[in-house]
Amino acid sequence: MSLRLVLNHYLASLRERDELDVLLPELLEAMGHTVISRPQVGVNQAGVDIVSTFAEDGAHEEVFLWVLKFGDVGRPALVAGPHAIEPSVREACTDFAEHRLDAVRRALPKRVVVVSNGDLRQEAQALFTGLVDQIERHHRIRVEFWGASELTPLIEEHLFDEALLLGPAKSDLRAALAGLEDTEAAVHRFVRFVDGCLTATAEGELRTPAAHTRDFFRRCAAAAMGFGVLCVWGRTENNLKPGAIGGDYLILRLWAAAAARGLESEPAFVERFMAVLGAHLDSLDKYFGKVREALLSPRELVSYRPNHVFYTQLLFEELGRLATFLIALQYLDAPAAPRKGALGFLREVLSAHVAWRRPVLDEQSIDLALVCVALLRAGDDAVVRGAVQEWLHVLRWVLRKHEFLPVDSDLLEDAIATQITRTAAPDAFFENSSFVPMLGAVSALIGDEILFTQVRELQPSLEGVTLERWWPSVALETFTGSGLNLTAVGVSQTLDGFRTTAAEEAIACRQPSEHAAARIDFRWRGTPAEMLVAVSARLHRHPVPTWFISLAVEECARLRGMEPTPGGEGAGADVSAA
Repeated sequence: MSLRLVLNHYLASLRERDELDVLLPELLEAMGHTVISRPQVGVNQAGVDIVSTFAEDGAHEEVFLWVLKFGDVGRPALVAGPHAIEPSVREACTDFAEHRLDAVRRALPKRVVVVSNGDLRQEAQALFTGLVDQIERHHRIRVEFWGASELTPLIEEHLFDEALLLGPAKSDLRAALAGLEDTEAAVHRFVRFVDGCLTATAEGELRTPAAHTRDFFRRCAAAAMGFGVLCVWGRTENNLKPGAIGGDYLILRLWAAAAARGLESEPAFVERFMAVLGAHLDSLDKYFGKVREALLSPRELVSYRPNHVFYTQLLFEELGRLATFLIALQYLDAPAAPRKGALGFLREVLSAHVAWRRPVLDEQSIDLALVCVALLRAGDDAVVRGAVQEWLHVLRWVLRKHEFLPVDSDLLEDAIATQITRTAAPDAFFENSSFVPMLGAVSALIGDEILFTQVRELQPSLEGVTLERWWPSVALETFTGSGLNLTAVGVSQTLDGFRTTAAEEAIACRQPSEHAAARIDFRWRGTPAEMLVAVSARLHRHPVPTWFISLAVEECARLRGMEPTPGGEGAGADVSAA
């Protein structure tokens, strides 16, 4: 697999705004430039998108003025239209160079570089050469053009250099790209690539703090670039799932690495993190666009996974992914259109299938909790009440029939043994439950006394079953890539039944267990990165903290301009009616 070929594809896919203008500053810093200013939306920059300074070994410092365009540059793009290159270059050499640089930099040699992810077409080369000669003759400023053929080797040399990636990480990226037909293998190699990027060498740890920080940001840039390449090549190979899964891991790993170094609030990291998060959400949007038709067709899903256990596994996986996508959009306060689209799609999936009403594995309560959070944060508490009612109705039935019980080992082979082949007793893997406590927490937090009473009434049928509620510790923020076991970053609390009233249970859901962390203890509290709680739950398969569900209930009340309903007026709401 030629990395240079893949990089060419990646560059060709970039747009000027939010993509090419994010890549170029990272590349310049990796090349040794000092970036003075970056692209700004809505600001008149006199033709210049980026300003940097650079000094060759033993040479004087030089000012670089970067003009960003995208696509191949022909004669029309050079001279005509509102984004024509020639006027931008002339404005950069006059207005910007003469009036927008400080006195010190105004006296330095200057160079204007037009950067594009395409190439300079032959029809425009003579005209561009004439422009270069004019500018150099009248303004003594050099003008250059950097296209894809110039950018590709620079990216490979400076962002994917062997010293930074320690050799194997670069091979892992190549292997992930070459093996995209196998989603699991591609994700595995991409995870290794990300870990290789973000793991500093022992020598790096001994350098000055400032140098160490610069090294870390370079590694972040390499990991982000690798993700972009993975997504672009995935579209080429018609497999978007590795990018959807790999993006989850990347944003968690970036935050964990930054938090471990105390850099999570540094503006330079926040800018990079938000750019990667935006790219990940864009990849998820493309992924759901591709699978939408299939996901809304139970017949098609069953034809792909004819065994009920595997069919429900796929359904819950996609429900959790879709809910997490919507939660991320909500935390980022994304425009109304994509949030409304994701919410509508989630409702459609719930209406199209019935299998979500009976989880086969206990861990699938994680995905259901995320669905509740996403709906509540959209102000849709009526649908949540209807869903809880459905879960309770089905759960009462399976407890009465004493079969099809949620498997607490979370292993598909155990589910098959108890529910398909019947080679194991129906309750052989029903000794612990996080599903029932999740139902109790949701019904209590939304203030529905009727639903909560129904949960409490299940207790006689749950004799011998341990009810567990999980609370994270602050180590959850740095868990991804740490090599630790999940038991090291949380506390599992055994419940001795439920409180008498929904209000009392809601209070318990907001108060962490001993040795666990409160929401206020996390660095991501009150920032868009708090949505990583949902991503972590879905990817690492730990229960959703009840205080996170409580936050969704508070947001629901804010959107509806009221307190959570104390009674059960919406207890029987029809999910399909949404």
